[in-house]
Amino acid sequence: MKASDRVHRPFHGRRWVVLGAGAAVLSAVAGVVALLLPSESGGDATPPAPVSHVDTATRACLLTSTDTDATGTWAAMRNMATASRTTMVVQRYRLPASGKAAVYVNTLVQLRCSTIVTTGATARSAVASRLADGRIPHVRFVVVADQPVPGATRLSPDSVSTSALTRAVMR
Repeated sequence: MKASDRVHRPFHGRRWVVLGAGAAVLSAVAGVVALLLPSESGGDATPPAPVSHVDTATRACLLTSTDTDATGTWAAMRNMATASRTTMVVQRYRLPASGKAAVYVNTLVQLRCSTIVTTGATARSAVASRLADGRIPHVRFVVVADQPVPGATRLSPDSVSTSALTRAVMR
């Protein structure tokens, strides 16, 4: 046996040990990755649930011109949202003291309020002014007032209830 053969044999044996250890580590990593990745189940896959329903929900907005709610409209709207079988978002807005009230109604339309409920004389006048410019497709107006507004559903301040608002909003 030559001296050069003895030098290569120990190195040759270590190379197989290193390759074997590398293969074992690679197999372990592949196994962990396979466990962490979801399996494809074909036609049984369902889309993930939405993170938020706010953008797709029915949105009923209360526009008021007073700080007090003597009619109980806000409480009835919250009850309506809680009792609704569909996803409903209710929001309350107060008309600012200055500025054009009809423009504020347009802002609620741009916020995609599907129903705008008003309480107070100034809010009622704002809706009447906006509706005088023309109807807005896919938006309902409900005025809680003694006097009707053309193009809007009127609820008497004495008859505000969860069921009455539900009928007006969901029809």
